[in-house]
Amino acid sequence: MLKMEEQKNYLFMDKEENVFKISECISKSLSDCLEEGELQELEKWLAEDERHRELFDQWSSTELMEHKVGEYERLDYMKAWEEFRTVRRDKLSAKRRKIRRTWMRYAAMFMIPLGVAVALLSRDDIKEKSRVEPITVKAGKSQAVLVLSSGERQVLDLGERNIEDGGMRISADSGRISYNGKSRSGEVQDAFHILEVPRGGEYFMILEDGTKVWLNAATRLKYPVAFVGGIRKVLLEGEAYFEVAHDTTRPFVVETEQAKVKVLGTSFDVSAYEEEGKTWTTLEEGMVEIESLDRGEKIRMVPGEQICLIEGKGMEKYKVETALFTSWRSGRLVFKDMRLEDLMRNMARWYDVKVEFYREEAKDIVFTGDVKKYEDLNEVLEIIELTSDVHFTIEEQRIIVH
Repeated sequence: MLKMEEQKNYLFMDKEENVFKISECISKSLSDCLEEGELQELEKWLAEDERHRELFDQWSSTELMEHKVGEYERLDYMKAWEEFRTVRRDKLSAKRRKIRRTWMRYAAMFMIPLGVAVALLSRDDIKEKSRVEPITVKAGKSQAVLVLSSGERQVLDLGERNIEDGGMRISADSGRISYNGKSRSGEVQDAFHILEVPRGGEYFMILEDGTKVWLNAATRLKYPVAFVGGIRKVLLEGEAYFEVAHDTTRPFVVETEQAKVKVLGTSFDVSAYEEEGKTWTTLEEGMVEIESLDRGEKIRMVPGEQICLIEGKGMEKYKVETALFTSWRSGRLVFKDMRLEDLMRNMARWYDVKVEFYREEAKDIVFTGDVKKYEDLNEVLEIIELTSDVHFTIEEQRIIVH
């Protein structure tokens, strides 16, 4: 005779089998390949509860299907399937609630049939739930403030703007600013500008020498309106990607609070957010030299390398997939085995939200994925939920991680 816990699990597995039969019928119905017996079974299920019909109508939505397919295409199906099979075998004797949570985690990865099953299992016998209008958090956008040599602040948005300052002509339009050469007023002056990008923002600029710079959220760059003398130097707080115009006679230097990055002409990313206490330099092309300001230590880098400078602890060099650290400038957010705490810190800057962890252990959950940078935060969090044992709630501009 089965023990009580085993009986519960047995009954639940019966329910699982029934759910997957229904989900397969729904899937075949959407593909117009439903057989007669399956049609009768589906019609019987639809007649049992008006909420069954509501769920079926939701899954019949073309818009929803395209959305789900787009989400699931970003996941590793084979790995997920093997994990799913292992969980089903090893967790059979676990409590019903734990089984449902595990099924929700892995079954959601397998397109329409299992996606429908997840929706059914998660309804907990189709219990009525109050309908709450979801809060949508929009992605960041191009926005910045230009601080002129006089201290005057110019708000830069998508509108066109022409400025003259320090003997230079400057144009800003559609999320980019360019320094276009001498103004009609005469000689270039020894003047500095500051470009400030707030949380929830990004901006692109072309410096006077032709160097291209992509500035990430919560970033501040100080630079001369024109590079004069034998060195091209800028000061960075936050994160920026540089494509440096080649000039063998004038090295280009990016200085942060902790380090100097010296180059002649190359493409690289520097991340130096004050709250992290680290400076990360990732090299895609060319060669750079990193100098620690507190110790005077110098290290040269070649493409595919990354150096992390930790305040008071020196520098460490790694071989990395550079796209993981530079894809943000081309509209994607790519993560590989990233701790959830670090991931959410990046999200907080881009979406201008605050993040709170309900469980401390959730900070160490790792995530691998590829999401579009300009999606609403809700869409990104849903992707993370599909592959991680976490749940998110949104309260205004606050994200709570459960």
